[in-house]
Amino acid sequence: MARDPYLWAKEKISFLLEKTDIIKNDGLKKSPGNIWSIKKLLALDYYIGGSHVLFKKNFTNWHYVDTHCGSGLIGFEKEKLQLERFPGSPLIAALRANNQPFTDYHFSDIDGESINSLSQRLQKMKLQVGNKDYSPMVRSFEATADHVTRYKKWGNAFLIFIDPVGFTELKWSVMKKLLEIKTADIFLTFMTSFIALNRTNAHQGTEYEKTFDEVYGVPDWRKEIGVDALLELYLNQIRKFRNYVYTIPVHRAGENRLYDIIVATNSRGAGSIIDYTKKIMEILTTELIEAALKVTTKKDRDLDEWFDG
Repeated sequence: MARDPYLWAKEKISFLLEKTDIIKNDGLKKSPGNIWSIKKLLALDYYIGGSHVLFKKNFTNWHYVDTHCGSGLIGFEKEKLQLERFPGSPLIAALRANNQPFTDYHFSDIDGESINSLSQRLQKMKLQVGNKDYSPMVRSFEATADHVTRYKKWGNAFLIFIDPVGFTELKWSVMKKLLEIKTADIFLTFMTSFIALNRTNAHQGTEYEKTFDEVYGVPDWRKEIGVDALLELYLNQIRKFRNYVYTIPVHRAGENRLYDIIVATNSRGAGSIIDYTKKIMEILTTELIEAALKVTTKKDRDLDEWFDG
């Protein structure tokens, strides 16, 4: 990308807000999220746009799977932005459908109210998201993994977006099912800091110990306590199934890291796209995203104006 990432983000945010303006004040449920959540959503959008041609050329079908899709909209805590909404991951994918469609979309979430809200929003946004059969389903992470494996056959590829609120759902037995689909690219929100915090409570015989065993799938976590070490252990588990594994850190502000976006693929071409996406997102800080959002929603002046002040 030759352009300034801030300017790119500002234009992309403006585009996405315009597309979802019709549902902004619908009164339906919004999903958990905040300023920093926009980074993973922009990363997802950029990757879909960049990899569409690659997958269309090499596969008969390309499936988008969103295991924790939520309601389709997130909100913000900042006072200036409390009335604003931003499209969540299912709408990020659906808004590409008119020009860069997946063959099939598999939206699911364990929360029924979120699925109902998303269904209503997709119906209202027919013009923006095209006449696709999205059919969001109330379904657990494990049930979704079982559902997806039924489509595992020659000629089918997958982009699987896994974005749980916490980490206890990330049972390695379920992740392994998805990773065993060799043509599946994985986007995963790994709650790095939260996992490291809870690691201190994972004493022998506790529920935390059981949870960590289920999440990691190996007992090696008992030897690790630091944020980076616990992340690296999980990455090594994924590397058993993927040739290219990348991480994009997401910060609340400054150096206060919240979680990491893990992106994994077996495709060299897709790996190059992810690597480029990572470089853009590392420049695009939470502060720059907030500035772009406030300017776009006319809550603040542009960055250039600050220096003229």
